[in-house]
Amino acid sequence: MRGQWVFPRAQCSLSPRTPKPVATLQPRTSYQGYHRLRTQRATTIHTSTPSPRINQPQFPFKQYPTIPNLRRQTRTLITTTLPPILIPPTIFLGLLLALWTWKCLWIVLLQDKLLYLAWLPPLSRSEKIEDYERECRPVQWTETQIRSLDGTKLSVCEGRLPRPADRPRPRPRRKVVICYFQGNGGSTPLRLPLLSQTLRALSRAPAGLEGKVETEYIVVALSYRGYWTSSGRASQRGIERDAQAFLGWVRSTYVARVSSTEGRDVDGEVKVVLWGHSLGAAVASTALATHLSVGGAGEVAAGENAGTGQEGESAAALPITGLVLEAPSSSVKEMLISLYPQRWLPYRYLWPFLWNHWDGVAALRRMGAWRDEAVRKGAVGDAASMHQESGKKRSLPPILLLTAEKDEVIPPEAAAQLEEEAKKLGIEMVRTDVPGAMHTEAPVRPVGRKALVEFIWARS
Repeated sequence: MRGQWVFPRAQCSLSPRTPKPVATLQPRTSYQGYHRLRTQRATTIHTSTPSPRINQPQFPFKQYPTIPNLRRQTRTLITTTLPPILIPPTIFLGLLLALWTWKCLWIVLLQDKLLYLAWLPPLSRSEKIEDYERECRPVQWTETQIRSLDGTKLSVCEGRLPRPADRPRPRPRRKVVICYFQGNGGSTPLRLPLLSQTLRALSRAPAGLEGKVETEYIVVALSYRGYWTSSGRASQRGIERDAQAFLGWVRSTYVARVSSTEGRDVDGEVKVVLWGHSLGAAVASTALATHLSVGGAGEVAAGENAGTGQEGESAAALPITGLVLEAPSSSVKEMLISLYPQRWLPYRYLWPFLWNHWDGVAALRRMGAWRDEAVRKGAVGDAASMHQESGKKRSLPPILLLTAEKDEVIPPEAAAQLEEEAKKLGIEMVRTDVPGAMHTEAPVRPVGRKALVEFIWARS
């Protein structure tokens, strides 16, 4: 009975509610009919869509939107106008330009954080004088609080050598006060061992100076606003006010006191030497130029204390006899160019957007203008504008230019620019190159220490 019945193909609907088709049995009448039915079945199977499985429930298919051709819609104006081979270089140049723009904004907006590194090394603002007491012996350091011109609290370190107990202590007849202006990084206690070493070298006076006048050397170091224990936030305008307040404090503490107690004579005189390192060199030179341009500390103090009975005490001018520029930079603009010498980099062209313009060359020009001002006014007969104290031609203190041969921060062109400008203005400047010295090692090396000590001795 094999082959007696034929099961035709079930026609099923896609709807789940359609009942399952029932197979019907049809007898095969003849061989030709069977062959014809078999051929029709084969044709139906190969040409029609496959039927779903009977044992699984059937659900209607969800109609999804047709996905468009993404390759055509993702092409923009640049990709359609540029050949495909130029698209990767264009993307790379665009990323590089975006990186340049971001760094330029970072340099301009955060220039105070980049220039005034009061937070380096870490925890530098929490250092104390006692941490460096062993390296500073026998120099004794004390901390003093002063106020800036705008009321900001500033810290000043004062160091001096104590007199031996077994040696009679005559009253010092001359004082040399060294005003130190630090660089842009670190705190003041970090520099106390270097300043103590300089004080110890100054105490060993040559034989030609020992028998003349007893001299006491004092070092006072200013901590700018935002540095160490000083309050405020560092900026050029604020630091310039701090420097002027610092010079005023030196005048009232040492010069005015000696003038009121010992008289204005040779035995009771006070000499002041300004010493600036790196950024502090620009601060010291700018402070000196400002001090001279306003008429001197004595004239300003006399005007402020007029009618109070303190004219004679405060009218003592600050006798600045020398200026030491250690590892100085000519200007912030030149520093930016030296850091990025490549002309194709945009960073060197950002100096017009900076608000910190420490310029040592400009400070020298202001000094020269102050010196030549009395000569020009005196030539036209304005006697009242001449120098009030001596009636002589105004003179500028000599300058020591102390440079490091292997300076890793300041380029050698900076010292050459300062030296050339001083020669052009007729300012006395002595340059000493310390061989093998790094940025902070010029006073430590024997050549630099000898030049520094001899310069201060000559100004004493």
